[in-house]
Amino acid sequence: MLVASRLEHPSVQEPMLRLAAAQSVEWLPVTSQGRVDLDGLETLPSEHMRMLAVMAANNETGALQPWREACAWGVERSVPVHVDLTQVVGKVPLSLDGSGAASASLSGHKLGALAGIGVLWSREDLAPMTVGGAQERGRRAGTENLAGIVTLGAVADWLVRNGAEERARTESLGARLRELLGSVPGIAFSVPQDKVLAGTVHLRLPTDAEPVLIRLDMQGVCASMGSACSAGVAKPSRTLLAMGWTERESRFALRLSLGWSTEEEELSEAARILGQILSNLANVA
Repeated sequence: MLVASRLEHPSVQEPMLRLAAAQSVEWLPVTSQGRVDLDGLETLPSEHMRMLAVMAANNETGALQPWREACAWGVERSVPVHVDLTQVVGKVPLSLDGSGAASASLSGHKLGALAGIGVLWSREDLAPMTVGGAQERGRRAGTENLAGIVTLGAVADWLVRNGAEERARTESLGARLRELLGSVPGIAFSVPQDKVLAGTVHLRLPTDAEPVLIRLDMQGVCASMGSACSAGVAKPSRTLLAMGWTERESRFALRLSLGWSTEEEELSEAARILGQILSNLANVA
């Protein structure tokens, strides 16, 4: 039995679905605040679990997940737990020492490394992942992406030296953006501030987000209706549906992200522009 929630990234969900013919797959419930509900584990027979997957933070809403609690649960019951760390590396204090995680993964492009490089960490030796060549001591077929490896190493070194300062800066900017957006009529935050990554702000608008996005783009404000991984996908968000949003409500979602290049003066301008767009659309309606 494989266990996860509908919050997991497609890179975790889709392989689990492909394995469904050989392994049963169970999906854990999700709270309205976008967190996996680990109480759902108590209804499942742990002795039949081959793996439990819990991401550290959701890639769409930024909601922080109880991955450490999941790892502790897995250790007690001898269930290996995989953790997707992609969204949190460099953004929150992080250590796998003593966590109990059996494996973890991250993607370098989220840190500023070249696209196409990532890390798969395992507490035990990895079995061969693909059929093919003997690269990486037979664990993975294919020539290593040396340029990507170098850039990821450089970013990791920078984070070791500057990570705490950058996290504090992002937390300050995130709090300021939420303060500014809190005064814009009609919008609501999807996840409480104390349960979300500081650099991700996910909103429920009072109207369809698509015309808002077009107008934001015309005025130089970058935003999205979901994660970059789902750009161009017409289907409603699995994450939002799992949180209890309807298909129609999922079209009201707007996501803003902060990064290393974000400046404080840009926040007030973005909030002003968003407020003006919503006001104009309301007047037209």
